[in-house]
Amino acid sequence: MKHKVVAALISLSSLLFSQQINIDRVEQMPNIPSPYLMRDWKKVALGYDSLVFDLDRSGQYLPLIWINTNTTNYPSHNSFGLHTVVGTPYPSNAEAINVLPAVISASLVGIDKSDQDGNNWVLGCEEWFNRRPEENVYLNGPTAQSGNDWWYAVMPNVFFYQLYDLY
Repeated sequence: MKHKVVAALISLSSLLFSQQINIDRVEQMPNIPSPYLMRDWKKVALGYDSLVFDLDRSGQYLPLIWINTNTTNYPSHNSFGLHTVVGTPYPSNAEAINVLPAVISASLVGIDKSDQDGNNWVLGCEEWFNRRPEENVYLNGPTAQSGNDWWYAVMPNVFFYQLYDLY
């Protein structure tokens, strides 16, 4: 019982002395900016999807998507790529950190990417799973190697788990 009382007193005293310090300049700032305009992120995601997944779009640097019929990891079906950089001199170069979130964001706003205009974009994401025995993880490229860069090794796997949760 004595130990519980001491622990309670220590907890109470730490609460009393751990209050936030007010900074005058910060206190003058509004809690909500004025005017406050929230961007319509659903509209942005829908617009992005209609732009980047349009195989027939024409114009300079368009379309931004292509069908990959020469897949490495899953040769039984096609994959796809999205240009990471618009106007790239490498027209068939794509990254999982661009492709997977594009499918995820559209899915989050209600688009069924497993059957959109006859295309199964979710299945096409499978190509980013590197099936070589020394890898067996999602990587930024179908033939990439892990262990060189945290971003390109971890993020494709984080995105895959988001996609897996959605489908």
